[in-house]
Amino acid sequence: MICCKECLDLLSDYLDGELEPKTCASLEEHFQDCPPCIAFLNTFKTSTDICRGTLNQVEIPEIVQAKLKEFITENTRKKG
Repeated sequence: MICCKECLDLLSDYLDGELEPKTCASLEEHFQDCPPCIAFLNTFKTSTDICRGTLNQVEIPEIVQAKLKEFITENTRKKG
């Protein structure tokens, strides 16, 4: 049986359909017995859908894209 923490760790893969069938079934069984996790799942799914929809509608200016890439590159090197 999956606990709440494991449930949260698997949520993104679950929504993307990337879990093995056995893990998926265990997660769905957990959802049946855990209203807080199903509420979190619904909120997470809605938030993800809104973000994906918004990102597809908004064009990021090239200068912002360049600065963001620069920031990520610099901060990735510092940590790695």
